Amino acid sequence: MSYLFTDNLTKYLESHTMDRHFIFKEMELFAGERDYPIIGPQVGQLLYILTKIAKAKHVFEVGSGFGYSALWFAIAMEENGTVICTEYDEKNINRGKDFLRSIDTLRARIEFRSGNGIDLLNESNDQYDIIFNDANKEDYPKIFEIAKNKLKKGGLLIADNVLWRGQVTDSEPDNKTSGVIQYNKAIFESEDFFSSIIPIRDGVSVSIKLT
Repeated sequence: MSYLFTDNLTKYLESHTMDRHFIFKEMELFAGERDYPIIGPQVGQLLYILTKIAKAKHVFEVGSGFGYSALWFAIAMEENGTVICTEYDEKNINRGKDFLRSIDTLRARIEFRSGNGIDLLNESNDQYDIIFNDANKEDYPKIFEIAKNKLKKGGLLIADNVLWRGQVTDSEPDNKTSGVIQYNKAIFESEDFFSSIIPIRDGVSVSIKLT
């Protein structure tokens, strides 16, 4: 689903997606039937490209659901790569593991961790090639403050929903919208990052750590 384009443009973009493993399509069908938010194949393809360009081996997701975005990272990685998925809902974790059972080579690259993704990132002693931010929108500014210290130089901080259905232009934004607005302001004002917002689907920001 796209919030930024006309129906015709949305259909056009959706018709230009790469062929993908049947597990992706099963996940997409599952999400669609339950109105569960996932990044979708357009953003997934972008994550794949960015992972390849960055030659990323160590990815951390803040907010993973049942692992749809993690699978896009995983297929773009080398065999020794790892995607850390964080999710507080055990049902989603078990569901993600069920989806991945039939893909042994990729399952080994995806590690689910139960709990609050912000806390888990903050407690981590590792440095990451990519941190993907797709958590509660009101938490976006806090995630930025933590994530900027957990990225390697040259690493990527990627966030979904940064145009938030167009509500980032609201004159009286709610808490979620305010979180996204503050996050966008922070990534562009930080001297440690060079950032861009890509207006696909609901907006994706990509920030490269310079120092």
